[in-house]
Amino acid sequence: MAEGKGSQLSEESSNEPGCPGPRCAAQVVAMLEAWARSNLCQFTGAVAADEPEIRQASTPHQGSLFTAAPYQEDSPVLRTPFELEGALDHLEYAVFRRFQNSLTRAERSRLDNTIENTLYKVERFLERFSGDHLPEWVSRLAGVKLQVISSRERTERQRDQARRAELKLAQLGSLTPEGFEEFVAEVFEALGYEVDRVGGTGDEGADLRVSRAGLLGVVQCKYFSRGVIGSPELQKFLGTIHHTRCHKGFYVTTRTFTLAAEKFAADHPIELIDGPRLVELVQEALGPAAKRPPEPMLF
Repeated sequence: MAEGKGSQLSEESSNEPGCPGPRCAAQVVAMLEAWARSNLCQFTGAVAADEPEIRQASTPHQGSLFTAAPYQEDSPVLRTPFELEGALDHLEYAVFRRFQNSLTRAERSRLDNTIENTLYKVERFLERFSGDHLPEWVSRLAGVKLQVISSRERTERQRDQARRAELKLAQLGSLTPEGFEEFVAEVFEALGYEVDRVGGTGDEGADLRVSRAGLLGVVQCKYFSRGVIGSPELQKFLGTIHHTRCHKGFYVTTRTFTLAAEKFAADHPIELIDGPRLVELVQEALGPAAKRPPEPMLF
């Protein structure tokens, strides 16, 4: 009898607030479950079944930063404007890589196929689509096509110029001073410079003016059969650089420079190009482009 009474007393005391009995443990578990559900909803954007709908609107969630869908090369068609945006982005990047990077023959062939296939799918989509964004997409596609044409023409032009420079390099010993100046101009053009020939009377020591990426340069061409170039000639050339307000000067000669001339050029914006360096520039201008086979027309 006493034992039963003691057991009843112990059960009653375990149900009192603050006591570690079964009922208190169940309350703790319920509180932990509620906390877990609350945090899970906050971080995933989900809404518990017993939560009001207004909480769903205020739950933070991650939005999309882009409107274009990823481009799928294996997909035969574009189905939505989002896929079209992705295809145009992919096309513009493929054209940039194709004409602005040094690539192997396999890489060039793969990019040519990518450009051709993407153009086909984009044009098919635009033929069927009618909407407010159509003029914008047509204009964007025309810009990509124009970039392909101009890049291909520039590549062909640089290749032809490099080949002509290679032929003249083989005949360098028989060139006239005027022919040497023309040869140097073709080398700079093949390297991607815009060249303006200003040689002649009143040239102020500048035979060529070159520009690339917003920077201006002046070139002096000296064709000598013998002798070396000393620092006095470079001091005069430095005055030409300042007078023409150019960023840099190129002193090109078939001969070599003295040690004093090299030290002077190292302290001033003058690049010295002697015979061996000129051969290196011609080889750089030739590069792998001169040996490439004719490229297929994309359109």
